[in-house]
Amino acid sequence: ARSSGINAEYGGYEEYQNPPNTLVLHDAHVAVQYATDLSNATAYTDSDSDITTPISPSQVISQEAFRATPSRWYILFAFCYMGMIQGFIGNSWGPIASAMKLHYSWDDQRTSLLAMWMSIMFIPGALLFPWVMSLSNMRFVILANTALMALAGIVKILSVTVIPLDYLIYSSHFTQIVNGFCGAVPFSGVMYITVNWFPTKERIVATGVVMATLNTGIAIPFLLGPGLVPEPKDNTTFPHRQTFITEEVTEGVDYDNRLMWYLVIQGVTMILTLVFVAIY
Repeated sequence: ARSSGINAEYGGYEEYQNPPNTLVLHDAHVAVQYATDLSNATAYTDSDSDITTPISPSQVISQEAFRATPSRWYILFAFCYMGMIQGFIGNSWGPIASAMKLHYSWDDQRTSLLAMWMSIMFIPGALLFPWVMSLSNMRFVILANTALMALAGIVKILSVTVIPLDYLIYSSHFTQIVNGFCGAVPFSGVMYITVNWFPTKERIVATGVVMATLNTGIAIPFLLGPGLVPEPKDNTTFPHRQTFITEEVTEGVDYDNRLMWYLVIQGVTMILTLVFVAIY
């Protein structure tokens, strides 16, 4: 890659003042090898403009000509947050399945399907997003991805604040479908972020951080879910009903209010994914 164009492709690097017509190689040992191989070379061809430029081994430089920018850590944070929230939302219904079954008449098949949307919708998302990225760039893909997540977050908030709870199952399917579709980007875009924003010696750490946050997001509902929407002390006490059980029957626990806060927290975190990406 010619040094004058590297900044457009590698967003995580800043270019020093290098000699013109310099061939930039990103590994020092490779640069030495190329300096040897190019001892008899006299020209470098620019495939875009068909211009042949003289080149010599002394013009071959290593990655030391570039330095990583501090903004790479914010990019990593925004990407990790997006993946963590996607996993959080995808696994949000399983940990409170018993409470939903007893208090809102949701059977096991219904809550299982809500959880399965994350895996089902990953397939079309994994097929579409790489094609879109080939037509534009990764920033557009992540913005579109977080915009869809923010839309699902707004629907989550409205489903427990404006829309009657009788329609909660329909809004829940919508948000889970959208969230599952968006899961392809954080799971498949890890290497793109680490390669383009981090130097070689930091890529393993950056990749490990991303993968750890993805699994952390899946684990969050196991703590937050039962904490806000607890299971009844005796599962045999309450039969399946088509109407909501009153606060008195559930020993003073207002499940409607608890569920509202659980979903509002989810909606706010989904909207924040778009905010964190858009401000950079």
